[in-house]
Amino acid sequence: MADELMLVDGLGAGNFFRTAAAVDRTAAASVIELDKEYRHPEGHAVREFGLAELDELTDRVAAGYQRDGIGAKDPVAVFLDESVRYLIHYIALTKIGAIPVFLNSGLRPDIAAAFISRVGAVAVVSDGRLERTALDLPYYDAEPYADGPYTAFTHADDDPVLIAHTSGTTGVPKAVQFNHLGFFFGIRQQIGADLGRRVLSALPQSHASAISVLMSCVARGSRVLLITAREGEQLACGIEEFRPELVAAFPKVFVDLCRLDLDRYDFGSVARWMSTGDANHERHIRKLVQLGNHRDRSGQPAPGSLFIDNFGSSEFGFAMFRNVHSPTTNRYGRCIGRPFDWIDAQVFDDKDEPAAHGTVGRLALKSPTVTAGYWNDSLLSEKNRVRGYWLTGDLAYRDEEGRFYHVDRTTDSIDTAHGTIYSCEIEELIMRQIPEVFDCSLVHSRPAPKAAQRLVLTVDLPSAGSDLADLHSRINAVLAQRELPVIDRLVVKAPDEHIGLTGKALKRTMRDAYQSV
Repeated sequence: MADELMLVDGLGAGNFFRTAAAVDRTAAASVIELDKEYRHPEGHAVREFGLAELDELTDRVAAGYQRDGIGAKDPVAVFLDESVRYLIHYIALTKIGAIPVFLNSGLRPDIAAAFISRVGAVAVVSDGRLERTALDLPYYDAEPYADGPYTAFTHADDDPVLIAHTSGTTGVPKAVQFNHLGFFFGIRQQIGADLGRRVLSALPQSHASAISVLMSCVARGSRVLLITAREGEQLACGIEEFRPELVAAFPKVFVDLCRLDLDRYDFGSVARWMSTGDANHERHIRKLVQLGNHRDRSGQPAPGSLFIDNFGSSEFGFAMFRNVHSPTTNRYGRCIGRPFDWIDAQVFDDKDEPAAHGTVGRLALKSPTVTAGYWNDSLLSEKNRVRGYWLTGDLAYRDEEGRFYHVDRTTDSIDTAHGTIYSCEIEELIMRQIPEVFDCSLVHSRPAPKAAQRLVLTVDLPSAGSDLADLHSRINAVLAQRELPVIDRLVVKAPDEHIGLTGKALKRTMRDAYQSV
C-alpha cells in the first residue's frame, strides 16, 4: 500500500489514517491488535481494528465532536488510561481540524489541569483521573458519537495536528506543537525501511512517537500489537505470544526487560529492537542483540538481532540520530551515530559558535521534523533557537568521521575542581567496568562552589547482598584511574524511584533528595 499512499497529494499526519483507509480497498483485514479490549460506543468489545472499522468509528466520533461545536483549531485535551482511545481521538479530532492535546496518564492531576489551562483547551476527554470540577470546560468521559455526516478538514502543511508534552525531566512539562507536514516528514523519508510484517509497540500511546510508529507500520501493511503491559515479564510473555519481528519501546522498557532471565523466553521471532528517546546503555543492548534472528547485509540468516538505537526528544516528530547495533558491532561509548539525511546537526559552544570536532557543546538541529515551537510560549521557543537551529537540551561532540556522541543533558553536567564532568558519560563507564551495577545515576548534592561539590551515585543492584563499602571503593578506583573526581556517597535506589513519566531518570528530584549530603 505504501507506494500508492505516498502518491496522494497533501498526505500528512493530519489526514493519514483516513487516507490510508481510502487507499487500502482491502482494509477489512485487521491490522491493529490490542492487549486490552476497547469498549465500542455501541456496547461491544473490540480486540482488533481493521483500517475500515477504525475509519468508520472515528467518522462517528468526529461527527459527535462537530455536533457539540468542536471545530478547526480547537485544542481538545485527552487525559486517559493508556489505551487505543488516544489513537481514536487523534484520528477523530484531526478529521475535523481540531487539535488533540495528549497528556500522559501518569501526570499528576494538578499538573494536568495547569497544562490544559496553559494550552487553552476548549474541552477535556478523561476517565475520572481529572475531576469534572477541576476545570470549567466541557467534559467527555466517553467518546462523542453521532450518526450524521461531518465536514472534513483539509490541512495545510503548517496546520497543527497534535500538542504533546515533554517528559518533565527539568521541571513542568512543556507543550510541544506538531504540524501536518513536519510530523509526517520522517515517516515519508523512511518509508522504504524494513520494520517487519509483525510489530509490537510498547510505546506510550499518549506520546507522539506511538502515533509516528503506527503510521509507519500502517503504511507498510504491518500487523501491529499495541501493548500497555510494559513490565518486564508481561512484555516478555507478549513477545512470545505475538511473535513480532520488531519490538518498539522507550529505553526504560528495554532496561526492565533485561532484568529478566531472558533464556527462559522464546524471542526467536525478533529481528529488531527499536528504541527512541535517550541513548541506551551498552550492557543492555549487548544482552538483547544476543536474542532472536535476523538477516545480515548479504541477506543471509544470522543468529541474534539488531538494536536500532534512535536518539530523539519530544520536540522532534521523528528521531534525530540512529546507531544500529548487532551481535558483531562495537560502536558504543555513548555514540548516537549520524543524523538522518534530512537533518543538519551542529554543536555550538557557549558563544554560539560551531565547536571543533571532539569538543563538547550544545547539540542543535535543523530539520523539517522539529516542533513549530512550544504552544502559547513563543518566548521559550525563541530561547531554544540559535542561528536557525533548535537546541535539543543535550551536550554532545562530533568526531572526525561525522559521528556524534551524547555525554549529558545541559542541566546535568557538573562543575568540579577537576573541571566539568558529564554524568551520562561517567555512568556508562561505571556500568561497563562494574558488573554488579545494573543501572546508575550521578548527581551533585547541592549548589556549591566547584571545590565543594559532593557527588552522589545512585545504583540499581538487582542482586541482594552486595558489599556497598567494597563497591564504593571499586567504583572510585575506576574513576581515579581516569583522573575523574570520586564519588562521595553511594545510594541504593529502587528501579522506579526518581523516574519520570516516560521512564527517564529525574536527576532534578535526585538533587533535591540528596541536598543534605
